[in-house]
Amino acid sequence: MIRVWYNKSLSFVYAAINLIKKQDVKQEFYLVASHTQAQARALLVADEAHIEPTGLVARAYVDWCLDFCSQHQINVFVVGKEAQSIAQYQHEFEQIGVRLLLVANAATLALLDNKDLFAQQLPSSVAQLPDTLSVTSYEEFEQAYQTLRTSHPCLAIKPAVSIFGLGFRKIDEQRDCLQHILKGDEYVVGLEELRQGMRQQSRFNSLLVMEFLTGDEWSVDCVANNGTLWAAIQRRKFMASKGVPSQYIDNNHEIAQMCQQLTAHFSLSGQFNIQFRAGNNGIRLLEINARPSGGMAMACLAGVNLPYIALKGLVSGYDSLPRIQAKTGFYVGEVNVALELPIHDK
Repeated sequence: MIRVWYNKSLSFVYAAINLIKKQDVKQEFYLVASHTQAQARALLVADEAHIEPTGLVARAYVDWCLDFCSQHQINVFVVGKEAQSIAQYQHEFEQIGVRLLLVANAATLALLDNKDLFAQQLPSSVAQLPDTLSVTSYEEFEQAYQTLRTSHPCLAIKPAVSIFGLGFRKIDEQRDCLQHILKGDEYVVGLEELRQGMRQQSRFNSLLVMEFLTGDEWSVDCVANNGTLWAAIQRRKFMASKGVPSQYIDNNHEIAQMCQQLTAHFSLSGQFNIQFRAGNNGIRLLEINARPSGGMAMACLAGVNLPYIALKGLVSGYDSLPRIQAKTGFYVGEVNVALELPIHDK
């Protein structure tokens, strides 16, 4: 039996473990999970659960992971926390017989994590980004705002480094903070409040000023092997004004092509998520998340068990997995674990 370890990560691990168990009819994999919090849901469904120490980062955490792998006879390490640091020392894990399931090498992971550098280095022939300028001061913001405002009726701002869209705000030129509170607006900031806050700091961490995209959003859950895209399930999120209460498993050709190009350009592997949104000038890339998404289980309802494919492909080779055509053209609701999935084992 192959011992697979999921270290501390986000909520998707709970669904991933359940999905792998559902598919693993031959009981090939023994799933180990760890977290700093004893109540983490992944620990409830893993075959073996452990508590991680708190406060370890960078090389100190890498050393702890190496010791954990040795002590618990881990064969495959599905990397969550400190992925960049662990990727730098991949050879040390391989020396003790541990294979890492990583989305990319350390340099690429760092690039994907910094949206400013990512925007500077992404060729437009691979995918189109929203019109974006990076700022670190009030003066730079004013210049960027005026430049972009001439081409776009509404702008937005977000940190260059963040997850879950944290820090993203649509910029409102008309209403103030109190009006937003009374109206219950989320992800909106008044222009004057934003200016006032920036004036109080001479410099701040990089912020991206960008065109505000008003159309539908696509979250694409992917599995790939060294730059070759194996599966990409498109979940289309309609704007609330359309009154659609769920997500739609889509098959947009333009998005499919961009996913293939992005995967090849960055030589991506394992599970990751790519987000797009439509604007006045077409569909634009928002970001690549070097991890599964929180909605991964919904994507698996298309008939493709993404976490199982990523694990089985690493262990046995992707040639051992028959291609399965994903179902498209239907709505899905929120789920934690996909229900019935075809078996990939030959």
